[in-house]
Amino acid sequence: MMDNSPVTRSSTVHAGTVCKLASFCRRKDGVVSIEAALLFPLMILLLLGTIDVTHAISLKRKVAVAASAVVDLTTQESTTVTAGELDDFIRAADAIMAPFSSADTKVDLVNFRRSGSNVTQEWSYSRGGCGGAPPNLTGATLNALTQEDNDIIVARVCLTFQPLVGYIVGSGGWEVEESVAQRPRNGLTLDCSNC
Repeated sequence: MMDNSPVTRSSTVHAGTVCKLASFCRRKDGVVSIEAALLFPLMILLLLGTIDVTHAISLKRKVAVAASAVVDLTTQESTTVTAGELDDFIRAADAIMAPFSSADTKVDLVNFRRSGSNVTQEWSYSRGGCGGAPPNLTGATLNALTQEDNDIIVARVCLTFQPLVGYIVGSGGWEVEESVAQRPRNGLTLDCSNC
């Protein structure tokens, strides 16, 4: 037998809604757009983070080479060095630090001399200022590094690194620094005439 009951409007609306909902669930054309919108910021941060890590490694290497070059050039002088010569050695470090800004590169040179059991600072020269000798260069360390009436020259190079991701998340930069110590090559001591 046939059901001759009248079809009501509410059952038609309900059937249409179910049909539209089922059609919506089967469609996949907007899923890629939603996934891309969710993943795009993460991918940008990952790209910028990779660039930052590469720059940080490059900067650390350049700072180490610059400190080594400055102390190496300084210790090659015979018995006396001038402030002008030290400026020239620091300009060599600027060339090594390129493409990083030479205006942001800070260099300290400190000369220590041991007399008996006392190690004293004989002279220092600075451009920008990293804060003098490294903080871990204490009396015990200096005593181990120095010999009687023999100088040790310490070069300290530092630069503040500001990562790209730091601009986005609002964090500050950090100080990249390196210190290198050497003895004079052409004598036991090295004086600075106008430091």
